[in-house]
Amino acid sequence: MDVSLQQVFVEHFEAYASGHRLHPREQRAAWCISQCHRPALGAHVLECPAGHGSILQSHACRHRSCPRCAEPARQQWLGRELQRLLPCEHFHVVFTLPHEFLALWQLNRIWFAQTLFDCARSSLLTLCAEPRLLGAMPGLLMALHTWGRNLSRHPHLHCLLSAGGLDAQGQWRSTRAGWALPLKPLQQLFRGRLLSSLKQALLAQRLRLPPQQACPAVWHQAIARQWRKHWNIQINPAYPHGRGVALYLARYVCGGPLGGNRRLHSSPAGIGFAYLDHRDGKHKRMHLSHSEFIARVLWHAPPKGQHTVRRAGLYASAHLSQHRIAQALLRPALPQSLSPITATHAAIVSPPSSPCPRPPPSCAVCSAPLTRRLLPPQAIAHHFGENSISRPATVVQPGPTGSSTGHPRASPAAAG
Repeated sequence: MDVSLQQVFVEHFEAYASGHRLHPREQRAAWCISQCHRPALGAHVLECPAGHGSILQSHACRHRSCPRCAEPARQQWLGRELQRLLPCEHFHVVFTLPHEFLALWQLNRIWFAQTLFDCARSSLLTLCAEPRLLGAMPGLLMALHTWGRNLSRHPHLHCLLSAGGLDAQGQWRSTRAGWALPLKPLQQLFRGRLLSSLKQALLAQRLRLPPQQACPAVWHQAIARQWRKHWNIQINPAYPHGRGVALYLARYVCGGPLGGNRRLHSSPAGIGFAYLDHRDGKHKRMHLSHSEFIARVLWHAPPKGQHTVRRAGLYASAHLSQHRIAQALLRPALPQSLSPITATHAAIVSPPSSPCPRPPPSCAVCSAPLTRRLLPPQAIAHHFGENSISRPATVVQPGPTGSSTGHPRASPAAAG
């Protein structure tokens, strides 16, 4: 039987929570997914003043892990980013965190995510600033993903890198045809910065260590081993413009690892779903128990307030003036001077000239504007979501950020 992610949580989360100790970020994600567009979040009624009828509209949770709420936010994000992208080729660069550090990531999510962003950004911008390579500042858009296609634990960073940048003299410099940066120096630079940051954090005792590996010497040895290992960094071939990668990133900016159109099959034994194995390019099926499936989904719920998308270089807000100069250099005033690819991209990313405001809803019988009447939520105040949180009284106080162990479990009331 095909089911939605919400149905899985409504039917099986209470049993899962009774046997597991959850962090508040997991409780919040589970509650929002299970209660989205249900009475617990409240609703409003659109009524005809003449009494011709009414429409009941339930409220959404707006949590970043909820696939039902993802599409509007995804389209808004994509519209903003397409306007920001420069009309030039873009490379897709992927940085992967070694899985040996997953236990540390589990307990120090915000620190690790910030460090991953910082090291990837500084490595790319440093190499691009080298006169022998590019000698300019490119545009950089980065998005954090923590999952594989089979919901595995796989923190990695997708980076959209413009194939060129603005030099110190305000001139545009393009990369070599089909070539962004040398891979080996990029691997070495990123590895050195990440391992150095991790070592300093361990020495300063800024990281929480897992109970099974609470000795700092264990992690210093792990860092020493990583200096001799290969680090998985990919530089994919250039896209004619950045729209393709932006569309790919938009699918996972919000909504969690499972999109709203992902088919889930429920059986008494668990949940099954199809996925594409990127290692061999084959479509496969995975079947997990209800408990393991819920655990994998909740593991990827981001902590409250964590930014999963960052911009740097010409795409950073601090370099808006340089971004405008680069746009003017890449998109001349005369349309006929543009290549077909660049002209198409210019049309895509140009902001709308006069956006039309959405008309208020009206009655289908008398065309009178409908009035809006709020209905109170049955459990908590409205806006209990990742963007605007109002925590129910049954949820325990948060512990250390990112941990999913060592905290009281969610109560049935909090689980919905």
